[in-house]
Amino acid sequence: MNLERAKLILIIAFAGLNLFLGYQLFWPDFGRLTQVAVSTEDLQLLDELLEDNNYTLEASIDRSVQTGIFMTVSTSLEFQRQVLLKLLQEGAQFSSNGDATFYKKDDKTAIVQSTGLIRVLYTPPFEPAENIAEFEERELRTYVENFIDDQQLMPEGAVFDYLETTEGGEKILHYYQVSDSCPIFAGHLKVTLEGHSIKSVEIYWLKPVESEITREMEVITAPQALSNFVRDLGSSAEPRTITSVTLGYFSGEYDAEKWEIPPVWRIVLQDGQIYYINAFTGNLEQESVVPEQLP
Repeated sequence: MNLERAKLILIIAFAGLNLFLGYQLFWPDFGRLTQVAVSTEDLQLLDELLEDNNYTLEASIDRSVQTGIFMTVSTSLEFQRQVLLKLLQEGAQFSSNGDATFYKKDDKTAIVQSTGLIRVLYTPPFEPAENIAEFEERELRTYVENFIDDQQLMPEGAVFDYLETTEGGEKILHYYQVSDSCPIFAGHLKVTLEGHSIKSVEIYWLKPVESEITREMEVITAPQALSNFVRDLGSSAEPRTITSVTLGYFSGEYDAEKWEIPPVWRIVLQDGQIYYINAFTGNLEQESVVPEQLP
């Protein structure tokens, strides 16, 4: 028998076995997660649906098959302790009315709701740099973020979302939470400026505690989410532009030790409105009403 030929046959067989095993181990998941699920025809139908109902899509959307799981979360007690420890070290006096605990020191009052939401009020508002009126958005963000860091109110994983200007002239910088590269839109940070002064900081931060990979399920596609969005809201009287469609997690605020939150498609409109479509059921998620907070 030709020895060199025998060696070549063994090498080819060994390579073939490796390819087979690699396919069995990795290719099924890889193919499932990258397979294009949305055809060009589907996108054309979506465009027609949006146009017929006075919506314009200016966001890129993911066309692949994706999966998701329920995420179990709790309020971040570690971050709460960090904030409250600083207040107590500053000599803040505290009191409670059952639903909330109040920490007051000079012109600063921190309100901690039973749900875990923290709101820090500055009375009068904190006076910023003299030239803040001349700041562009990026400069304003930098100044505000430096202030929050100094106050030890910046949680880990905060990502800037957008700047809102209210009818009353207040400016609100919005941030959302990211954990292991996954957006958790339920977690948020809001900084409100009255005029050119910092009026309040609101934080609601979550801690992922567990997830069950065995419960992984396929989620609806982004076009399906947009179709359901139009179905639930109906036609718009005025033209509206969709600027972002992102997969993440969202839930209301709960006074609980831990709870499950589903994956959602977050749909952002140019006018600042944000909607959440449950990525498992396809239903529009309703935002919870934040309890009124009084100093």
